[in-house]
Amino acid sequence: MSAELHRHVNALVADLAAEHGEVDLVGRRVDCHPDDRDALVESFESFGVVGGAGVRVRDDDGRVLLARFEATEGWVDPGDGRLPGESYRECARRALEEVAGIDADIAGLAQVHLLYMDDWTDRQPVPNPYVCFDGRPVGGELETTPGDGVAALKWADSVPENLLYDELAELSLGG
Repeated sequence: MSAELHRHVNALVADLAAEHGEVDLVGRRVDCHPDDRDALVESFESFGVVGGAGVRVRDDDGRVLLARFEATEGWVDPGDGRLPGESYRECARRALEEVAGIDADIAGLAQVHLLYMDDWTDRQPVPNPYVCFDGRPVGGELETTPGDGVAALKWADSVPENLLYDELAELSLGG
């Protein structure tokens, strides 16, 4: 496995801590197919790209923008995987524009998720970081037609039952 990938993830967390102070770091294993694990390592080794980012957008009433992607069953923050040459912050902004058609003033860091991609072989899981920023909407209006691959968008003022990951249940919603 790529030692450089681990160094990248460690440096990412250290850089975010230096920039934002305390980091809410969430780690969990994600079952995956061996080919998906290999593709993650190959992408990093070939292009230096791993992980993704999104924005936890909160409006003036305290509601949070959530998206439900076509390939999933639960609600999540709008986000996407990184592209070559793209920073985590740039990825978050692009993803929000593509998913919901809005821009956000990124005000800080919500959470950093270290998703350890774990297949059924005896190999070590590999980290796939996802950086979730806090933001406020600026300009644009929530699209009535979600972006490609997005089944639905909504401003949530209460926590929905079907969340894609448990940490979203910790949101304090409402004005």
